[in-house]
Amino acid sequence: MKADLHVHTYFSGYSKLPFLSGVIKESYNTPDQVYRIAKARGMDLIAITDHDSINGALALGARPDVIVGCEVTAEFPNDQVCVHLNVLDITEHQHQEIQRLRMDIRELMPYLQSQRIFTSLNHLASRINGPITGTHIAALLPWINAVEIRNGSRLLNQNRTATGVANGNSKTGIAGSDAHTPYGIGRTWTEAPAASTKSDFLNELRNGRVNVHGKHGGYLRMSIDILQTSYSFYIDRLHRVIRQPLDWKRQAFWWCGLLGLPLVTAPLIAAVGHFLLEARFNRELLFDLTANRVPFFPQKIV
Repeated sequence: MKADLHVHTYFSGYSKLPFLSGVIKESYNTPDQVYRIAKARGMDLIAITDHDSINGALALGARPDVIVGCEVTAEFPNDQVCVHLNVLDITEHQHQEIQRLRMDIRELMPYLQSQRIFTSLNHLASRINGPITGTHIAALLPWINAVEIRNGSRLLNQNRTATGVANGNSKTGIAGSDAHTPYGIGRTWTEAPAASTKSDFLNELRNGRVNVHGKHGGYLRMSIDILQTSYSFYIDRLHRVIRQPLDWKRQAFWWCGLLGLPLVTAPLIAAVGHFLLEARFNRELLFDLTANRVPFFPQKIV
């Protein structure tokens, strides 16, 4: 069985990037859209993992092929560093408790372990969550079940670093597209060859009997995501104006947005700098992992 274990919908809320917060959503995917596309691309199970929300998964109802998941923003309170943790197959009560505890990772991790909640560390070699170091990763490793070793929006070298950390610490390696737009859904996935039901898949996942497949990230993937997000943003704003044509604020936002349309090229240019910084961060993290004596066994991945 195959499952893309890292997908977002509009329930992930608004972007946290500077100047975009409260303006552009993290994703404009709908839960039904994610389900339909993932199935069309060969996924047997659907795992929606919105940022600090399970509403996207719950919107699909009690379907036997849907895994209720969440990408939890967990904080190291003394360092102003966050990590993203995938938690899978959780209940509404567990989600509420996770949200209560996530501001202090020292309280969150024992809870996840006590509840036997499958937990993975996502895109560990990325700088998007703050200046994570080898010390932070070493502190997390005893508490997690898996490391996301193939993230469909991260560079090959970043995924290679994650693979080395997983291998060196006997952690299960999983994969997901990290799709915020339709393009990436189901293009990076985890496979449990022996599983034939959702229960089987989760059991194989817990026991590390899974393989990773699919695409890594890069400039092309990010460019497509930027263009799809921009398109979805304008369609969403147009629908808001149509629903309430006399709302002057919505009208003003729409026309200002149209005037700013040429600025869409700016993120495409900035994406080059983003990946240069990501590559540099990955190199620095490798040195730091070595300095902190985090077991690391590199492995060639394709």
